[in-house]
Amino acid sequence: MTTTKLIIKRGGKKAHHAHHGGAWKVAFADFTLAMMALFMVLWIMGAVSEEERKEIVAQLNGTSVFDGTNFNPFDVENSGGSAIIGETMAISPPTQPATVSPDKADISLNAGSKPQEDLDSVLSRSDAELVLLHNQLQRMINSYNAQNYLMLETLPQGLRILIQDDQDRMMFPRGSAVLTPFFQKLLTELGPVFNRIDNKIMISGHTDAAQYSGNAAYNNWNLSGDRALAARRALERGGLESARVLQVNAMASRMPRDHDDPMSARNRRIEILVLTDAAAETLFQFYGREGENVVKPIAERLR
Repeated sequence: MTTTKLIIKRGGKKAHHAHHGGAWKVAFADFTLAMMALFMVLWIMGAVSEEERKEIVAQLNGTSVFDGTNFNPFDVENSGGSAIIGETMAISPPTQPATVSPDKADISLNAGSKPQEDLDSVLSRSDAELVLLHNQLQRMINSYNAQNYLMLETLPQGLRILIQDDQDRMMFPRGSAVLTPFFQKLLTELGPVFNRIDNKIMISGHTDAAQYSGNAAYNNWNLSGDRALAARRALERGGLESARVLQVNAMASRMPRDHDDPMSARNRRIEILVLTDAAAETLFQFYGREGENVVKPIAERLR
């Protein structure tokens, strides 16, 4: 009888761990992304000043340049004040004449457009509109504490709006014609206001007496002109009709606000002059809108 041998082979049993899946990879990727975002935020906060951060937030949120509200300080329709142009309202013209004009018989305002309108009524309406514009802007300046960089002056030729640097903000970097974000926003919001009156405007750029370094062919005349053009573009970007702009001037440092300190920040400014109708007509005549009528008598005398 054959005996069958039973052979038992012992071997190690390998344990199989449970399948982990890829969820940990997703979590790790989210953690890495969050850390990168945190690093970027910290880097940006360290690279810009507190004032610049507020301006960036204001631009992203569409807020006013003056405070954290969504109210546009130059929104005439929604500001609660009197509209510049609207229904007839009782308003007294300035106590002093707005212009020292030539003989009224020699001036033709808005020729061809309103032939039946009396000249005195045109001038009175222009004065009244400028008074309303001045009062509206002054209330806005006071409400938003903007006295340091936005000022108003009444002249015989119209209403002058001065926009300049203050201790905390520069309108342009030194030697540059690129508007800083705050003043870019300011001019953009200011632009539509001028469409509510019929008056033409004149924009002029001014610099301090510092000599422009670098290219000798580019000086303060070029710089002031480029800054005035930058202001015009910002106004038009905000909605100003291009036909409202009668003239853009480069003044360099010839008209300082601070005569005692030619390097003063007050001298670095943009001026917007809202012209009376008579002042605009004087400019039209000066630059020869009726060129043949002006030059021909002189040419005949020179023969």
